[in-house]
Amino acid sequence: MKAAQELVEDLRGLVEAGEKEAVRLRRALEREREARRAAESRLAQAREAVAAELRRRAPAPGPGLLEPPAQPPPPPDLAELRRRLEDSEAERATLAAMVAESEAERDAALRARDATIARLQPRQEGEETSDARALKTRLEATTFEGVLGRAGRFCPSLVITADPDEARKLEHHQKAAQWRGRLADTLATMQMYAEAKNLARARGGNCGPELANFRAYCASQPSPLLSDKKVALNEGQLASTSPRGRAERTFRVPRQIASSGTAVMVEHIRIGDGSPPAPRLHFLDDTDSSGLIVIGFLGDHRYNASTN
Repeated sequence: MKAAQELVEDLRGLVEAGEKEAVRLRRALEREREARRAAESRLAQAREAVAAELRRRAPAPGPGLLEPPAQPPPPPDLAELRRRLEDSEAERATLAAMVAESEAERDAALRARDATIARLQPRQEGEETSDARALKTRLEATTFEGVLGRAGRFCPSLVITADPDEARKLEHHQKAAQWRGRLADTLATMQMYAEAKNLARARGGNCGPELANFRAYCASQPSPLLSDKKVALNEGQLASTSPRGRAERTFRVPRQIASSGTAVMVEHIRIGDGSPPAPRLHFLDDTDSSGLIVIGFLGDHRYNASTN
């Protein structure tokens, strides 16, 4: 518990540092924008002065004048203004990228902090809090809907949009208890994966190959709750490209992730084996952007070549 509390304090410090750095960079960016506007104004004035001088020097049209006189080279200060404007543009782009990076690190620290605090909520005396197995214990319930509901409470990095009616169809199967256990394994592992990725980003480090995707994370764990062999990052060609296959894998997501409010989810977990109903959990891993994982579907296997 003490180590977890220290982690929360560490994350709070990262959040505060990220916010201060973002403010500093925003101010620097605004100063650079003001300098750019001033440079553009001076450049426009210089261009107008050159044009006026050319008009003044231009000879009146007359017989035998076949070509207009050559324009004199721009004065030295115009070339210098152009160079300064280009430098300003480059500096502004650099500062904007730094602001975006700082804000991304701050947001990742916030997500990691909130996730850690959620797992430190009051619980039974003696209950461990530090790993996926402890979290799985908190997710266990007697129904699929109950497991999903507890994940909504204890897994802040997961967004549950799955239709509970589809999950209820699995309740009376003889393997329902086994499937509920695997569902809890999956959701607990997903939360730990998202936390680890957010924390790595908050600290400004490289996430590394073990956090490249959910399957890589499962494969990197010494004793995982969920085998990486149960994780599929894509579907077969028919399921992922046919209109029906894509339609049956299009599920709701928050509009902050997709403005349409839906997304195609080909990534899935084999909750059951290959025998019908072969339940699957479809998800969208958005940890690289929002830091979230969306659980879009839990239920019978979706349409593919074998169900055609």
